[in-house]
Parts: sequence; structure tokens; C-alpha cells
Amino acid sequence: MNVTVSIDEDIRKTLDILSKEYHVDLPTLLRDLILRGLELEKRERVIKLYVDRRISLQKAAELLEISIWEILELLKRENLHIDYGFEELEEDLEPLIKV
Repeated sequence: MNVTVSIDEDIRKTLDILSKEYHVDLPTLLRDLILRGLELEKRERVIKLYVDRRISLQKAAELLEISIWEILELLKRENLHIDYGFEELEEDLEPLIKV
């Protein structure tokens, strides 16, 4: 899919600088920046779902395709409260019990 976008001159200059620094052409840089932005958006949305208690810690880790330990570290870096109760423990242990 091709997309046409108008950007300000200041942004274009920044993109040119980044393109040279990373030794990539402009389309590659833009694709990489879009993918990084989408990953950041996904992470923020999943963390919000967890903080709002709409998903469990295990589900948050699954959605982000990371381990429980990695999500715990992520929450710690974000200075967010880790709300991990007995019900979540049961939910997280259930797959292990079935083995």
C-alpha cells in the first residue's frame, strides 16, 4: 500500500538527518518509525487496560508478546502499581496445572 503525506519542512529536515544517521533511505526510515510508533501505542493501550483492571497481568504479557517477568519490569519502569491478587495467581497457574 502506498500513502501520500504532506509534512512540514522542519519535520522533513529532521527525517533527512535521521535517514543519514541510520544510513537508510527515507521510505525505510518512515516504515521503521511507523512500526515503532504502533508498538508504543499498543504497549500504552495494553498497560492502560491492565491499570484499569480490564485485563490480567498474564493477558497483558500475552498481548505484548513478552514474559510475565518482562511485563513486571515494564510496569516497574513506568512506576505503575502492580495489582496482582489471588485470582490472577490462579489464572496464571491454570495452564501449568493442566500440564
